[in-house]
Amino acid sequence: MFLSVMRQGTAVRTRGVVSVCQHIDALYPFVGYTASRKVGNAVKRNFAKRRLRALVREFSDEFLPGCAFVFIANTRTTEMKFAELKSAFCYSLRKSRNEDGGND
Repeated sequence: MFLSVMRQGTAVRTRGVVSVCQHIDALYPFVGYTASRKVGNAVKRNFAKRRLRALVREFSDEFLPGCAFVFIANTRTTEMKFAELKSAFCYSLRKSRNEDGGND
C-alpha cells in the first residue's frame, strides 16, 4: 500500500512536509510516514515522524475513508516552529486532497 501511494498518488510539496494522496477502495483512511537519512540521524528522523503523527492526530477529522496519505519529512520538519509546520501541513493536506479529486 505504502509504495503504491508513493508511486501513483498526487504529491504536494511545502516548506516543511510533502504529502502524497491517493484514493483507494477501503473503509478506513490509510496514513504513512517516512523520513529519509537526509533528514538526519535516527534521533532527528524519529522526532520528525513524531511531529507528523501529532499533526495527524490533531487533524484526524480531515482523513476520510477511502483516502491514503503518505507524509514525507524533510530537514525543515525538525527545524521549523510547530505553528509553522502545522500551517504547512494543513495546506498540503487540503491541497493534496483537492488535486486528487477528493471533497473538501
